[in-house]
Amino acid sequence: MVAAEAVKPNIIFFLTDDQDQLLGGSMPPSSPGVTPIPKTQKILGEGGAVAENMYIHTPICCPSRSETFTGRYFHNLKVEGQCAVAYGGKDDNGNFCCMHIDEATVSNYTMAKTLSDAGYKVGMFGKYLNYFEGPPAPGFDAWLANGGGNYFSPQFFTKGITGLPDGSVTFNKTDYTTAVVGNYSNAWIKEVKDDPFVAFINPKACHEPFTPAPWYKDTWEEGWPAQAPRPPSWNMTKEQRADHHPTIANQDVFTEQTAQCIDDTFKNRWRTLLSVDDVISATHQLCVDLGIEERTYFIYSSDHGYQLGELNLSMDKRNVYEFDIKIHLAVRGPGIPAGTTFSQPATNVDIAPTILDLAGVQAPRVDGRSLVPFLKKTADEVTAAGWRNATYHEYYYVGIGNKCGQEHPIESPDNNFIAVRYQSNSKFGNILYAEFTTGEKGPGFIAFDTINFYELYDMDKDPWQMTNIYNSTTQEMKDALHNDVHQWLQCKGGDCL
Repeated sequence: MVAAEAVKPNIIFFLTDDQDQLLGGSMPPSSPGVTPIPKTQKILGEGGAVAENMYIHTPICCPSRSETFTGRYFHNLKVEGQCAVAYGGKDDNGNFCCMHIDEATVSNYTMAKTLSDAGYKVGMFGKYLNYFEGPPAPGFDAWLANGGGNYFSPQFFTKGITGLPDGSVTFNKTDYTTAVVGNYSNAWIKEVKDDPFVAFINPKACHEPFTPAPWYKDTWEEGWPAQAPRPPSWNMTKEQRADHHPTIANQDVFTEQTAQCIDDTFKNRWRTLLSVDDVISATHQLCVDLGIEERTYFIYSSDHGYQLGELNLSMDKRNVYEFDIKIHLAVRGPGIPAGTTFSQPATNVDIAPTILDLAGVQAPRVDGRSLVPFLKKTADEVTAAGWRNATYHEYYYVGIGNKCGQEHPIESPDNNFIAVRYQSNSKFGNILYAEFTTGEKGPGFIAFDTINFYELYDMDKDPWQMTNIYNSTTQEMKDALHNDVHQWLQCKGGDCL
């Protein structure tokens, strides 16, 4: 007798935009019950496994999403030249690029193609990359995708969406993007419920301009914070920031108007996330109603963290600090014990190999590693001992205007960095080390051969990265840190930890 082929699980991956972890905007909540995503906290935070040390490799949208969908580090996706136009254009060699990412390399090597080849139906709903040209990436059966777009009257590129023409569509001015993404993704799940499927559900929230749905525009629950968090690094003096690289050292001290802008931003970000909470809850309930919940994995994360006044950065992301690079990851599904956590450090580069592993598919051409042994608590001592004790971070200047009325832009050309966030069990202890170099968007190539600035933080004593201790450390440690981060910069595939 031939054994029946095992039923392939379904996978639903929710990816939000700019959702912070360190400031209480995701999970775990900063205090019990104080969260914009209470239903998601119950379904995934309490019903699945939550990462304690999840980070983003690159704290800005297009590179981060490229890394997530391919499982590759930035330097293995980067165009050979520099992006002359940050949000869509060509590099100095004529390749289409998005924030220094080679779009062709990304779209031709996403996990979607591998999943499709393994018999999965694959759908993309919401934000893909900030900018892309041409047809849907190979491997996608359903495509309702954009670069983020507008909160109202959103426009999407389309393929294989019932009721919509292939090509593109613009919704009505009363249509709210998170609801559109939720409704069409759920309709597609109903259509493919009898086949193994992977659905990427990527709402715009809580990205700028932070526009809530009309039904949530005035919502502020009892017990929610009256203002944005005020950690010790909030609105520091220039003297306190003098040991940081120029982007930070040059920021203004906040005016009352800037502080109010930050608080308004904080509140509207939470309001946009209420709609995300609705979509996640509705999608989970749909799977229950369809009888497929027990063979479906639900994954939830963000493309990076966020800042709301820390180190005098009024808002946005793009920085090496914990508030921008630390994110949430929650996973629920077959074999994953409810209400558990895991402490092994990981980045979004590990998400693609994790999804492929859950699907029972061999991961090709990836720099990351599967988190399944830690999610399912099946890791043996050898696997646990061989896991990395640090995460690697890489960023190239994009350029942006001022925020919340501040005189200085939120980043400047000195903000190109490579960094390693070491955990307590590393040989260096619990620290953050970063090297910065100066360079524009184009022309030219930033290779980190010349380092203009160094930063080093003791994360036990200084969790908000207020005191740069690089100049007071030993030369031996400086050399070791420098050699280590440059090994990371060169790694590819199996060479990466």
